[in-house]
Amino acid sequence: MDVYREFEIIRIEENRPSTVRDKVIEEYDLALFVNGERFVDLLCTPRDLECMIYGHLFAEGVISRKTDVKELTISEHRADVVLEGKPQPTKGELGKNILLSAQEVFDAVETFHDQSKLFAGTGGVHNCKLQHKNGETIFMEDLGRHNAGDKALGKALLEEWDLSQVYMITSGRVPKYMAQKAINAGISIVISKSPATAQSVELARAHNLTLCGFVRGRRMNIYSGPERILVD
Repeated sequence: MDVYREFEIIRIEENRPSTVRDKVIEEYDLALFVNGERFVDLLCTPRDLECMIYGHLFAEGVISRKTDVKELTISEHRADVVLEGKPQPTKGELGKNILLSAQEVFDAVETFHDQSKLFAGTGGVHNCKLQHKNGETIFMEDLGRHNAGDKALGKALLEEWDLSQVYMITSGRVPKYMAQKAINAGISIVISKSPATAQSVELARAHNLTLCGFVRGRRMNIYSGPERILVD
């Protein structure tokens, strides 16, 4: 399924109009049903839908492992999930398994924004990256930052990653729901080039989540959990 379409548009540069072909991101409506009941309506980029569904249910505390899903079928604009029995999700507890130097944070954000080919082509998506201590990474794109996060978490769940060994980088601001997704998944560090909201700072402090924003060049704001960021 195509994730963008090309349109002929008028572009003005230096007060001079020209006709060009421009790539425009697609919006895809997906209704998610769980055990026959409508659970949520998602507006997303039509790629990595299985990962997004697993990740959304995981981040919302509905499941805790991939085997909690007995069956998943995706048809035109509808996804049906059948759960295996009654899953008993466990909330992630945030320890000090991940420690990063300030320079590692700066370097991670600098390389992060160059990875999205879809953003380079359309300017219309957000990105989320999970970085494991062993060097493995998961990088996902979507028109919604929350969907990009769900896709990354879903892929990690399907690949059975130990998320206590992972930190998250997300594009755009960090609202409360993004901080909550990380907490539910057991991820202890969230990093963004943009700011956090007051509600996400309060939530992060209540759960000892390390929340870093305005990471630009060699400066950043650490809103909570500063003990995981090591400064020379």
